[in-house]
Amino acid sequence: MAFSTRLLAGKVGIVTGAGSPHGIGRSLVLSLAAAGARAVYATDLTLANISSLQDEVRAAGSSCKIHGEVLDVSSEEQTIGVVKKAIADHRRLDFYFANAGIGGFRPLQDTDAAYYDRVNAVMQRSFFLAIRYAGQGMSNLSAEKTRPGGSIVVTSSMAGVSGGVADISYASAKAAVSHMVKSASVHLSSTHVRVNAMAPGFIRTSIMATSQAAVEGKAPERALSKEEALRQFDATLGRQGGGGGTSPYYYDRIPEPDEVAHLGVFLASDLAAAVNGQNIVADCGKTAAAFGESIMGPVAPMTPL
Repeated sequence: MAFSTRLLAGKVGIVTGAGSPHGIGRSLVLSLAAAGARAVYATDLTLANISSLQDEVRAAGSSCKIHGEVLDVSSEEQTIGVVKKAIADHRRLDFYFANAGIGGFRPLQDTDAAYYDRVNAVMQRSFFLAIRYAGQGMSNLSAEKTRPGGSIVVTSSMAGVSGGVADISYASAKAAVSHMVKSASVHLSSTHVRVNAMAPGFIRTSIMATSQAAVEGKAPERALSKEEALRQFDATLGRQGGGGGTSPYYYDRIPEPDEVAHLGVFLASDLAAAVNGQNIVADCGKTAAAFGESIMGPVAPMTPL
């Protein structure tokens, strides 16, 4: 999708979980740059894939400055640090994507409190930190930014609105952030900061290959290629996509991460000025389809009019 470079012209922001070889975070950085952002701080536990991301942004003809920053999103100190750095470097903060996440599935009997706490630290506590400190950073003014304001977007999940998609740790975190946007949108209303959530379904990303290291709070031992990471996805979550892409139903398709990133650009821009406190489910209709064929039976396609 081609964006107008005027859409986010001059804007500066932060994307967490942007260091994977193929994911929503990386796609967000590429799309925000294409929409004219001046600078994006691409953060993760590892910067192994950031140089190729910077190369890809330049190759697309964008002048957006991509800063790579190591960030454990569960750390209050580190979150404050990256927000302050963005403001010190560019005198403004306009958007923050709380996108970092952990995938996988752990049965309830195998789930201990330490694992539950870590998953929620990465995906729920981190969003609180974004609301608290990015929200404050968006009140900083300069000669170029004369009024407070901005957009905070969290990556939620269809697991937050459905009980049969993920384990209890993941589902709890995603359900929590999908409601936190409501409270945050009120508490940041006088600062003119909008807060929304994107709730994707199954997205073809490298999350299955990178999650174990994130659970342990450390960078992966080696950089993964996009191809290697996607092989792991296709062998696990990829099987959920209606028989490897053979399903006749739209709700069974598994999108690429740039499709979610396009929604993110919209939410970061003034096109979404009226959208606040919302959890937008972007799952191709998977949760709406619920039981699929099991109750209604096969659904025939429409015939030409």
